[in-house]
Amino acid sequence: MRGYKVFTSDLRPPIQGGDPIWDGSLPFNLPTRNVDTGNDKCAAGWNFCKDGHTALRIAGLWPNGRPSRLFVVEAEHALERGDKCRASNLRIIEEVVDLRPHVEALSTPFDERFRTEIVDEQLAWHVALGRPLHDPEVVEDGLRTALVTRGLAWKLRRFNNARAAWAAGAAGAAGAAGAAGAAWAAGAAWAAGAAWDAGAAWDAWAAGAAWAAWAAWDAGAAWDAWAAWAAGAALIVYYASRMEWISQPAELLTVGIADAYVAGLGIAIPTGPNELGWAMDEEKTR
Repeated sequence: MRGYKVFTSDLRPPIQGGDPIWDGSLPFNLPTRNVDTGNDKCAAGWNFCKDGHTALRIAGLWPNGRPSRLFVVEAEHALERGDKCRASNLRIIEEVVDLRPHVEALSTPFDERFRTEIVDEQLAWHVALGRPLHDPEVVEDGLRTALVTRGLAWKLRRFNNARAAWAAGAAGAAGAAGAAGAAWAAGAAWAAGAAWDAGAAWDAWAAGAAWAAWAAWDAGAAWDAWAAWAAGAALIVYYASRMEWISQPAELLTVGIADAYVAGLGIAIPTGPNELGWAMDEEKTR
């Protein structure tokens, strides 16, 4: 049986976390595991899915704020339980380079009028969160554009690393910086989220789960999870706007900030009154 399995950008389990599974060499035979033969969908063994879009829906496109990676796998004997499979032995064959067909299949619940746009937006964020470039000047320009687009006359403050920016934001969380958080999200994310939970939005949620990784806080460092939230919020606002559930522009939470991530942004959060703190991505810095 051939199927698909998702790993994080550094080849860790996307949901359970832990150490990297292997060094990335292909093909690769994973070590033998005991398999639970019960009827539970999630149980002991090497878990995978028959379809790539199902694997992405379960694991997420960016579960820890960085782009996940999809691989073709093969098992001699596998149990099927619901939309998942598991086996005692799994061979990792190759990495899927072109995610578009799988994201298109993932996105079928969305309104067909905007489906191509939504696929494009998801793929663009997948690239952006990989931080392919390292240019602080482009990051600053992108953040200034994002602030103007959101109607915020704030100053920018650069920190040496994400930990320092996060600490500054946490220190002000009970005061002005905490109130600023809603302004940075422009309120649109919350309005869109409320619309998302209402009636017609439920059909789209199956694909939306692959965006937001709203529960990503347990998947890694909080500042990495913040990037997952930022991308998810931007996409939800985009779709909610196109569906006319909210009045804000579709790209309100995308303009500027997506370009900043492409250029190597690590984190951008309110760190004080009318202040947006930011730091470059540490993986690119090292």
